[in-house]
Amino acid sequence: MKKAIIFVFTVLLILSAQAQNGSKVAHVIKGKVVDATSNRPVSYTNIGLEGTFFGTASDADGNFELKIPEEMVEKAIYFSAVGFKNKQFPVKQLFEKEFVVVKLESQSYGVEKVDVAAQNMVLIRILRMASENIKYNFGSGPFNMHFAYSVEKTINGEVQNPQLASVLLFDETGYASPSALDAFKSRNYKITKEQSPDDYRFATAQHNLDDLLALDWVRSATGVLNSSLLNAYQLSLDSQPVIDGKEYWVIAFSPRKPSVITTGDYYASTFKGKISINKEDYSILKIEGQVVAPRNNRQGRALAIGQNVTEFFTDVLYTYVVDYQDLLLKRVSLDKNYLLKGEKISEQSVLEMNRAHTNNLTQIESRNYFPGE
Repeated sequence: MKKAIIFVFTVLLILSAQAQNGSKVAHVIKGKVVDATSNRPVSYTNIGLEGTFFGTASDADGNFELKIPEEMVEKAIYFSAVGFKNKQFPVKQLFEKEFVVVKLESQSYGVEKVDVAAQNMVLIRILRMASENIKYNFGSGPFNMHFAYSVEKTINGEVQNPQLASVLLFDETGYASPSALDAFKSRNYKITKEQSPDDYRFATAQHNLDDLLALDWVRSATGVLNSSLLNAYQLSLDSQPVIDGKEYWVIAFSPRKPSVITTGDYYASTFKGKISINKEDYSILKIEGQVVAPRNNRQGRALAIGQNVTEFFTDVLYTYVVDYQDLLLKRVSLDKNYLLKGEKISEQSVLEMNRAHTNNLTQIESRNYFPGE
């Protein structure tokens, strides 16, 4: 899509230049296109004069400049961008100011009123906008996040002692440049245990923390938040709830062919998910998923099982919920059921953020388990 936008932008500039050659300029309009709600720039807005090929496009920061020939001063000028309502008014109206600010209102799509093919295109557009706006809607680094971490297990119906820990996470770049590689390089943590029972699997790295953090698709821009993967999913509008006075789209998704790229699970056989997106600014409130897999590596869902490995999870079924609040990850919960060495295990893992800060930072250079012990 980015290439297409750049192509359109280039064509519009060429047409604009051609139209200006040989014409006497009556006025030069300079300005910026912004979101009427957030005042954030609207990049690559199409700007043109009605009934002509004359126009331009805003740049990555929403800025634009357009020279108006004398013979076109009576025309109407229009502004159009994906995810916003078109705006149009007499071009002379912009002559009154040296620098104009054009505010576009977010488009409220009547998704439920269109056919399946059209709805799918609209939902793809919404998901792309959500992905592209992550860097605006979520916090940039560096920052620390303090989490409470717990794992509770039931083995063959017998409840085990809960495993409790505190997690201090350091994120050098935050959500400013979301990607899987950036999340891996820039996110480090240390775990401090709250108690020390004999069978404390955290100490041998048998924990779900990396799996929980990997479910933060906003930070890694993966799954349905990776624009290049959207055609690999079946999409549908689940609902349009009002939550705390704000309107949301809840989009259901499932991969046409489950893979580690579309599900985050190397062995997933089925996957169903939902994502809640704010209609106003395209911020993400929640991501939910349900996965069935014939097996899983004990060290992580995304890892393959080696040929000589005999101990791994089988008959795996799990659900998860990822919540966001105040520009950051708020809570991740993972409920997992599986068989291991003939034992039926039910496991509930929760990572809940208590506080975050950008001053007096503790920088962490690696992923440490109980340093100094």
